[in-house]
Amino acid sequence: MSTDEPSPTSTRRTVAAVFLAGVAVFLVLYETQGLLPAIRGAYGIDGPTASLTVSATNVAMAVFLVPFSMLAPRIGHARQIGAGVIAAAILALVLPFTPTPELLIAVRFLQGAAIASVPATAMAYLSLRLPSAALPGAIGVYIAGNTIGGLCSRLLTGLASEVLGWHGGLAFTAAVSLLLGLIVVWLLRHDLFSTARSRSAHGAGTAGDSSTDIRPPRRVIPLRGGLWRIYLTGFLCMIVFGGSFTMLGTRLQQDPWRMSEGAVALFFLIYLVGTVVTTYYGRLATKYSRTRLTLVGMVVALAGASITLIDSLPAIIGGMSLLTAGFFLGHTGASAAASASRPGVDSTRSAAIYLTVYYLGTSLGAWLSAVLFVGFAWPGVVAMCAASLVTVLVLTLTGAPIGFKKRS
Repeated sequence: MSTDEPSPTSTRRTVAAVFLAGVAVFLVLYETQGLLPAIRGAYGIDGPTASLTVSATNVAMAVFLVPFSMLAPRIGHARQIGAGVIAAAILALVLPFTPTPELLIAVRFLQGAAIASVPATAMAYLSLRLPSAALPGAIGVYIAGNTIGGLCSRLLTGLASEVLGWHGGLAFTAAVSLLLGLIVVWLLRHDLFSTARSRSAHGAGTAGDSSTDIRPPRRVIPLRGGLWRIYLTGFLCMIVFGGSFTMLGTRLQQDPWRMSEGAVALFFLIYLVGTVVTTYYGRLATKYSRTRLTLVGMVVALAGASITLIDSLPAIIGGMSLLTAGFFLGHTGASAAASASRPGVDSTRSAAIYLTVYYLGTSLGAWLSAVLFVGFAWPGVVAMCAASLVTVLVLTLTGAPIGFKKRS
């Protein structure tokens, strides 16, 4: 970090910018997830093809996370965040006007690439600009922004589609994202050019250049020991979570419910269960090992998935709530283990790799659940969830390193 202590006003501006950046990009990340039946009908495509509008974005995020984390110190963190937020919103504005499903999927892939620039950069930017005492709270605020954006991505788009149609729903969400993006650029205005000037003045690697504090190491972390188990845990958990929620709307818009996009969007409020779980995870981790919490999470998620087989709205709500709680227990533990598995700068690379496989899991889950739904309806989706959750249970019981000893 710079030796100059930032003022309280500068700190608040930085935290607000990163928070709003998280909201803005995650607001358009899952905007098509609740609209798959409408997209399928409008373009005359099948469910698996429609699900690619979700998968393509997450694949792009997975592909570009690590490259962007390496690029940011060279072009400037603030510049990368600002460009990513604006690009993602502009691409979102294009979506309602795409004439073919192929072009729609291609634009969604480009959106994912733009979105990746924020999670790949945000925490490093905070570490450069804030005093160490303010950093944990600021990171918590940023993660909260991601959660709020992800929830509103489904909720706002679905509710707006109720009034404006699915094209209008996408356009409304894009407009909100662009407005937030412009606010982010305004908040970052002092860093957008000063970062570039400092790079050119001092040169890369010169003493005093703050970029040297976070430059990614040349060595890639090998998947030895138990790291691969951590990554696989996140991958499998996201297959369950991403796949089940992707096809939930399709199920609810069929017999016997025939719900509208707006009504389906309200089911995404179940995500708030995850907010509660992650909030209390730290307290639980002081009492119980990560292994125990992960085992409990997978059993709870498995029970929740089973309950959703009942054709009853209360059962579906309860089951998806349990599945969400279990998922966040497993994901939070694996994410923390990935960050703690290597000391120093390597932890950043390990966390980036974890996020990469995490979003690949989202992509595969969205597509595979659509394929299984076509052939086996909702029981096929539940079978996919059960297979993934049981695999995580086996990984955990056979020595996955998410089971660090209980902290004193």
